[in-house]
Amino acid sequence: MTNNQKFILKLIIAAVAVASFVLILPRISGIITILVLSVLFFTILDPVVDRFERFNLARAHATLITLLAIFIIIGSGVSALIPIFNDARLTATEALKGDSLEEQVNAWVHNIQSSLPFVKIPENTADKIISTSTTFIKEDLPGFLLSLASAVGNILSNLFFIIFITFFLLKDERSLKKSLINAVPNRYFELSVNLMYKIQSQLSSYLQGQFTAAMSVGLLSTVGLLMLNLFLDAGISYAVVIGVWAGLANLIPYVGPVAGAVPAIMIVLFHGPANMLVIVVAIIVVFAVVQMIDNIFISPMVVGKSVDMHPLMVFLVLLIGGNLMGLLGMMFAVPVAGIIKVTTTLIINNSRRYRL
Repeated sequence: MTNNQKFILKLIIAAVAVASFVLILPRISGIITILVLSVLFFTILDPVVDRFERFNLARAHATLITLLAIFIIIGSGVSALIPIFNDARLTATEALKGDSLEEQVNAWVHNIQSSLPFVKIPENTADKIISTSTTFIKEDLPGFLLSLASAVGNILSNLFFIIFITFFLLKDERSLKKSLINAVPNRYFELSVNLMYKIQSQLSSYLQGQFTAAMSVGLLSTVGLLMLNLFLDAGISYAVVIGVWAGLANLIPYVGPVAGAVPAIMIVLFHGPANMLVIVVAIIVVFAVVQMIDNIFISPMVVGKSVDMHPLMVFLVLLIGGNLMGLLGMMFAVPVAGIIKVTTTLIINNSRRYRL
């Protein structure tokens, strides 16, 4: 077989492998998500476990302490949010008390129409809202609650698997790396060690960039909402919570500012201040500016540099990830592309040295 024939055969095998992976990807997307999240959490927590080990702790004990500390931090955050959500529930209950559902909906629609005169609301809008709400409560609510319970159960089970895998990745890091290296021929030892180091560094840099971007979007969103409260008397309650939510949602590229704008606008529409139109427009402007700053400055400079990719390439990778796996694909597209880039570059640069 000539060299050209070998090359064509390898090309065909690679094309078939890629096509097969794309075809089975939707079926194994859940497993891939669990594995990818486990690896990401491992990358985040590994330096912490290493620090605990310096206090003469066994690797397993250091891993347990790290995970317990994370649980305590998350639990404290949830405990701090419970009173806020409870206050919101009481406020909504108090606002809805007294009048019938029909009167409340009619008053709400009238308030929006008077505050937003350029928005033409059909006359039967209130009747449709009441009819839809009644139908949902009587017919669809039980099924919705059942689906919600099933989704929560699925999330909790996946979370258990992620924690389980992350624990063993952290505890047995050295033995796992040693097993992987031992499976590689001796002539590729240096290449394998270098590849694992670069992949872990790539993931670590990406996660640091994502954290910085999320913090920036959350901070900008919070400051913007607080300024609206200060200068326009917008009455946007829980501005800090909305800002934090926008920052967390920004882990899915381009979603954060939109996720923050929706609850802020809903709060304003619910309270119905006299200058509702001005406040709604101001909220849209604030989050549009945050989105622009994130797209033009934060993401290209922080996230793009963390994986050493051009902003246009980052955007194309996000499109491909979104088409393959939706929002989860957008979350994981950049780090996966970064790993592929590092691996390919390292192999090509060393191809002559390690030629069979």
